[in-house]
Amino acid sequence: MADYYRPAVHRSATITTALTFLLIIAGGLVTSRDAGLAVPDWPLSFGTLNPPRWYAIENVRTEHGHRLIAGIVALATIVTAVIVQRLESRTWVRRLAASAVALVLLQALLGGLRVLNLSVDLAMVHGCLGQIFFTVVLLLAAATSPRWQPLVEQAAPSRRFRIHAGFAVAAVFVQLLLGIALRHGGAPPASLLQTPMFYLHMFGAMIVGWLCLTLAAAAQDESGNAGGSSLVGPSRWLGYMVMAQVGLGLATLGTTHAMSFDRQATVAESWLPTLHVALGASILGLSGLLAAVAWLTPPSEPAPLTRGEPSTIGSS
Repeated sequence: MADYYRPAVHRSATITTALTFLLIIAGGLVTSRDAGLAVPDWPLSFGTLNPPRWYAIENVRTEHGHRLIAGIVALATIVTAVIVQRLESRTWVRRLAASAVALVLLQALLGGLRVLNLSVDLAMVHGCLGQIFFTVVLLLAAATSPRWQPLVEQAAPSRRFRIHAGFAVAAVFVQLLLGIALRHGGAPPASLLQTPMFYLHMFGAMIVGWLCLTLAAAAQDESGNAGGSSLVGPSRWLGYMVMAQVGLGLATLGTTHAMSFDRQATVAESWLPTLHVALGASILGLSGLLAAVAWLTPPSEPAPLTRGEPSTIGSS
């Protein structure tokens, strides 16, 4: 077990990550049910901290429940940061925890301003920042795990793998931006199939799928290196998650492509796109974690040829 490992730090970071994932789902339901303005004031709800019978009306329950979970996440993030500052010796981890606090406070402010200003643009920024925050706390939970140091102390992946991982996480992030723009773009003329943003999102899905699946193949190719072999499992999971995301996206399209906005969303219309958002956040988090592991360790160098050993460069 690594000598820096502190169970209290890791437990707190893991709980914060789990709560943040729950918050991603709650926020996705707010958008899926068009409930973002069901509570018209902020930071209070109908002038109180906890309005009576807020759970009796679905959209109020969705929005106010989202706010309650957000408050718990903010508190958990602050507690985690305090524990990290007291017990963690690595400077970059301490800075990561401090950045998580800054992000969660900014996220709360953006959510409030979105309500007060009736701003769709702020809603999109709010959704984007939520994905970034989840990735940060997931990295914090991984970095405080006893498995982190043995992973990064092994031989690093190649430069090619590092660049590949960087492109993968960047592509996933751009794809999430396209998805957020599609979800907050308002009702299409008749169907999502008539929305140009939909086709950009589909094209982005193909790019992300290719990058993530080939990343898993690249990790397998480098399995001869200690660092490469340690990344095979997570890279494979990333590929599986992307394939599941494509299926979930198609199911979401089949359910919501001609959805009417003059009625309450059905269970399928609420939950399928919400799960699509949650899995997208997970893909961003895992791809970000793989990129972090790759870039926090020096790239491996090809082993030098020993005297008498023939070179294979250019051979078929």
